[in-house]
This record gives sequence, C-alpha cells and structure tokens, in this order.
Amino acid sequence: MTQQQSLAVAYIDGDGIGPDVMPLVRGLVDLVLKRCYGDSQKISWQPLLLGEQAAKEGDGEWFPQATISALRELKVALKGPMSSAIGGGFRSLNIALREELDLFCNMRVIKTIPGLPSPLKNPDGIDLVVFRECSEDSFASIELAANSPDAGRLIEVLEQELGYHRLRFVDNCALAIKNCSQAATERLIKQAADYAISQRRKKITLVHKSNAWQLTEGQFQRWALDYLRKEYQLTVSDCQQHYLLPGAGGTEIQVEQMMLDQVMQRLPQQADSFDVMVCNNLAGDLIADLAASLVGGVGIIPSVNCNHELALFEPSHGPFRRIAGSGLANPCASVWAAVLMLEHLQLNAAASSLFAALTEVVASHEQLFQLDTRSSLEQGVPTKMVIAAIIKALPC
Repeated sequence: MTQQQSLAVAYIDGDGIGPDVMPLVRGLVDLVLKRCYGDSQKISWQPLLLGEQAAKEGDGEWFPQATISALRELKVALKGPMSSAIGGGFRSLNIALREELDLFCNMRVIKTIPGLPSPLKNPDGIDLVVFRECSEDSFASIELAANSPDAGRLIEVLEQELGYHRLRFVDNCALAIKNCSQAATERLIKQAADYAISQRRKKITLVHKSNAWQLTEGQFQRWALDYLRKEYQLTVSDCQQHYLLPGAGGTEIQVEQMMLDQVMQRLPQQADSFDVMVCNNLAGDLIADLAASLVGGVGIIPSVNCNHELALFEPSHGPFRRIAGSGLANPCASVWAAVLMLEHLQLNAAASSLFAALTEVVASHEQLFQLDTRSSLEQGVPTKMVIAAIIKALPC
C-alpha cells in the first residue's frame, strides 16, 4: 500500500480579484495531484489572513503577526495579489512581507507562451529568469522628507563633517539612501547560481550601473564575481570576454557583466540572448516589467518572493479591483505560480502536467490576454471557463 504524504502549505487569497481566483487555483492543484499521484501526495492547505480580508475578518489589523509566524513555520505559501493599506504605516503589503520575513530575493520567470500578445515580431525563444535583490538599494525605504529635521541634519553632516557639497539645492530637498552590502550581494548571487546549476541554465548576466554608482553598483558587481570565484570556481574564458562557472554534468555556465543601459536596449531586440539575470532592487524591478511586457504582460507572469528557507508563490499583477467580483479575472498568472510551487515541492510530474495544460489553453484561446489591458471586461472570458479549459487539457 502506498503511504500517503500530506504537505502543509499556507494560502492567502489576497485582495481584489484574489478571492475570485485563488480558491479555483487551489482546487485545480488538488485535482492535478490526484490525477498524477492518486492518494499518495496531497496538500494540506492552511488558510492565513492578510490585507483587506484580515482587516475585515480579524481585529482590523492588515498585517497580523499570527500570519507572519505561521509563514515562518510552514515555509511555503500560495498567495493572491495584495493591495496597500491606506494609512497603515507601510507603502505596500508585499514590501512589508519582504522586510518582515527577510524575503531578499524576488524571482520572475519570463517565458514565451504561444498565443500571448507581444510587441515583438518574433517573441519565440524568450526564456529568462530575473533574480532581484529586495532588501537594499533605492527600495530600502530609507527616505527623508523635504524640510524635515532629519533631512536637514543629514545635509549638515554631509556638508560639514564629510565634505560633500554635491547637492545643488539643499532647501526643500528630500533624500533617499541607496545601500549595497557584501552580505546581501552574496546571498542573492548564491540563490541565482544554485538555480542556474540545478536548472541547467546556460548563462548568468550580472546587471549593474557602475558608471553612475561606482561604490555601490560597481561593488555589487565585484562582490558577486569574488563570491563566484571563491565558492563556485569561477574562471575567465579563453576569449577573456566573460567568465565560466562549472555547471551540472560537466557543462559550463557563461557569466557576463552588462550595464543596465545596455540591458534595457537589448531586451526588446535580443531577449532570447538572456537567461538568468541578477540585479539590484531598482534595476530588477525595471527589467522584470520590461521583459514581462514582451511575453504578454504582468497579467501572465508568476513571481516568487523567497529566501533560502521560505518561498511565497504569487502572480506578478496587483488586485485589479476594477473587475473584482465580476467572475472575469484571468487566473493564468496564479496558475503558473502554482506550477512553480509544485516544482519547489519536488512534485515535478504535477508541475509538468499543469504547465502543459496552461500552455495549451493559452495557445488555443485568443481571448486570454494580460490583465493590464483596458478591455478585460469586453473579452467576457469567465474565470471558471479558463479553469475548466485547463482541466480538460491536463495530460494526466
């Protein structure tokens, strides 16, 4: 008799269209597991409250500490889109989650699926993954308001104690701090390198803006290369133009460095030349959104916020309130996020089956476009119809 294994996984329905989509996606995952493994593999879904749902059903708190504690214990979660709490003390629930749980890495999977709209004449062959550092850089939430005492004190220290006189206008001047540390750089490059090796990827691109920020972006670049030399036996290629990293099964992974400017120019022209991209916070945000626009938009792209132990799988898009409750939300990004979650749980047969069904449905249903189009309500494709089509397309 096959022993049943039940994996405890948290779920957060989210805001806006989240409650419309996420229960259907969980049901889809359960069905795929049943078809692929019978009763030997199951997920025990653990409901957690966050955002609007938490405020309504709980004690009014948007960000319950009980949810944070449960996420630390469960390690894996399937999460819907979140909104920002107005006057809640933080700019974004996603940013708050990253900070509280130290989810230093945001991973975006950008891949061509036939049938999705693209501004490119030939979008075939795009298959890249963006690793974005989320704990530092200009998104680190260290901002000082114009005319505030703190801003005034910092300007005074810069000028009088450190001798910096580069600020042309110090009156009514807001400030933000851009930080970059060796520890944050090394843990991000480890996450990316381990992924590239395990997934048999062919290239890693270190993205930087060292011509403008030599002591932060330039140091990010140097620390990353030093870490790869020390921990992964990085060597210089024979042509001296890039580096080589030992991969799986005797293969080699090319490691290159590229300025952010060049990346932004090359992405729309040669997106298929990129593979694994490693970026600081702001650059990663820009690159991921630009790359997503080439393969259907953020409405189709999944996202993972993670560290070395904990991973939250979710769609890249927001709550899309305009169609909440209409039953017309496109669930494809959340389904793809579920695929990545199944891969993370090493349920590879289920992951492959679900992704094969998703790609077949997208390729055969021209109505399915990204969520950020203005004509979503006119398309009239019910969420349940999309889920039903995916179920019908399941190969097992």
